[in-house]
Parts: sequence; structure tokens; C-alpha cells
Amino acid sequence: MILVRISYYICRFFNIKKQDGWVVVAVETASMLKNISSALPNSVSVNFAPNRFYDFNYNYEVYPKKGLLKLITLVYSPILFGYLLSKYDKFMYLGAIGFVSPYTDGRQQEFKFIKSINKQLVCYFLGSEIRSFKLLNQFSQDRSLDVLTTYQAISHVGIDAPKNEYKRKQLGQIADKYSDVIFNPSTDQMAYIQRKTFPCIYFLADDLFEPSLNKFDDLSEIIVLHGPSSPIIKGTPIVRGAIKKLQMEGYKFKYIELINVPHEQMLKTLCSAHIVLNEFYAFVPGVFGLEAMASACALLTSADENIESTLDEGANNAWKVTPYWLVYDNLKLFLDNPEMIKPQAVVGYNWVKQHCTYTAGVKKINDIIND
Repeated sequence: MILVRISYYICRFFNIKKQDGWVVVAVETASMLKNISSALPNSVSVNFAPNRFYDFNYNYEVYPKKGLLKLITLVYSPILFGYLLSKYDKFMYLGAIGFVSPYTDGRQQEFKFIKSINKQLVCYFLGSEIRSFKLLNQFSQDRSLDVLTTYQAISHVGIDAPKNEYKRKQLGQIADKYSDVIFNPSTDQMAYIQRKTFPCIYFLADDLFEPSLNKFDDLSEIIVLHGPSSPIIKGTPIVRGAIKKLQMEGYKFKYIELINVPHEQMLKTLCSAHIVLNEFYAFVPGVFGLEAMASACALLTSADENIESTLDEGANNAWKVTPYWLVYDNLKLFLDNPEMIKPQAVVGYNWVKQHCTYTAGVKKINDIIND
């Protein structure tokens, strides 16, 4: 923070030209940094880690290195922060990252300084960095319902440790204290945040909305796609069980499972898929689910507006609501009645076109943060 202050006041002394725009800070996740920084006028993006699935350009890339380069990065980060503070008045943080020791104090030092010099601050949480294991597991127990945190500690050993739960609690409380606006779906990402939060906003590129409905003209081979980013917490074992049972019962279809593939390959496969099996312990559809609907695929996922009330109106009609115990039944329903697939895909496409396009996202986020 000493380096931050030195950098900030030196830049102020030399009268760095002010810009009316946003500084968007993140570790790139599901294209959110690229999309949000593009959606906000005159914004600059700061990315703190490379992502092997994306090849986007950012205004500033602050990647950790080893040895001397790591030391240089540790010095560069607060100096860059001070410079950006002198030039911009609005800051949006995606996830849990920050310029100065974000994992030791929940970003209290930098948030306190941001507000002390009258800057606007928005926190936009993305998932596991804020989701409380204690709170969501209690929610699960009260409803006898498996949720994402039921299995996440198996796929990511130690993520539910008390010290990590404390960090998530601290992150939520600091955001509560200093932020002007917080984006966080209240049930799916249940957290230690007391104030009202806004739902996640999506920014699907226009070129995603160019599906060919001709793929439904010939359903002699129905293509079923599952593309989990994290197989255990997305429900892949249940999906595989359902697929195996249907195959043994004599159902003929093509099952494609994509794990750890480039984003471009996933989008290309969506173009020919008829049915997409998404995640089955979450209460929001996620970016992949939305991309599936934009590609005119019939989506099966556990997202449910009766549980996550922040979903846009008509969500439960946009996809086939499929909790983990209904994966086999709902997929069998579509295979038994292939004439249902296209109408479901069309409804999903229209819903996502209305609520999740880049244009719709730009309007939503600017209406909220510039209110």
C-alpha cells in the first residue's frame, strides 16, 4: 500500500489525464472479463492470470512469475494500481483478485483506499471464491438436496477447510462494507453478504446467435453433448450412468463428452448438437448453458427459478429443469419424443436472445451501476 500511495500521488502531481471509464479487474473466467470490459464504455481490463481456454487481449496483464520476475510483478502491481487510481474513478472487481494482498485481508486495504479518495467500487462475484460451504451445506441439509458444495470438497480437497471458509467470509464482509454495488446470485452463491445483491449478467456475443435449425431436419442420430469444466461438481458421473443405462436399453444416439478442450471447439460442437446436458447441482444455468441455448440446443440443467429467484422471468421454460435425480428420466423423455427437442431449443433460444445478448447485458449493467 505504500507503493500504491507513492504511485498515486506522483501521478496526481504530474496531472495524469483523467478518463471517464471503468477499470475492470479479474482473473479471466468464462470470458467474463473480456465481456464486461467490452460492455462498459471506455473501460480498461486488468487480467491477473492467463487462461488456456481463451486467447483474448487485455489492456494490462499482471501474471505471476518465478524468481526475480515474480518480485518485479509484486512491485509492478501496486504501482499500476496507483496509476489507474489517478486516472479512473470507477473500479469493478470480478471474483476475489486484487492488486494488493487480496487473499490475506479480503482486499480491505485497497478497498478502503479506493473509497477514501471517492472512487466508485463494484464487486462482481463469480462462484467458488465467495460461495460459503457452511451456509450452502446447511441449505442442502434443510432441504435434503445435494448441492454443488456437497461434492466440491471431494474434487478440490481442502477447499472447505475452516481457513478457506474464513477467507470467503472476510471477502463477503469487506465487499459489504465498501462496495457501492454487489453482483452475486443470492442462493447459488450463498455468501456472508447482508445487503441486497444483483444477479449475474451475461454478455453473449452476437455471432453465437446464428444457429441453423436445419440440424433438426434429420434426427435419425440425435447428438447429446456434455461439456463439464469440473466433472464431479457438474454431475458427470450421473450423466455417464444415465447414458450407459439408455444405451443398454437400446436407445440409439451419439454421446459427445468434452473435457479440457478449447472454447472454440466447444462452440463448434454446440452447432451440431441437439441436446446439451449441463450441470446438475447448480441453481443458475452458467455460461455454457446459455451458449448451448444460443446455439439452439435443448438444454437440461438443474437451474431453477423457484430456488434462485434472481433468474429472469420465464427461465424454467427456457430449459428442461433437471435436478440430479432426473437426468435419466428427462433425457429419456426427449429420446422417446424427438419432436419435443426442436420446440424446447427454440424456446431456450428466444429466452437467451431476450435476456443474455451483449446488448441486453450492456443495458442491464449500466442501468444498475450508473443509477
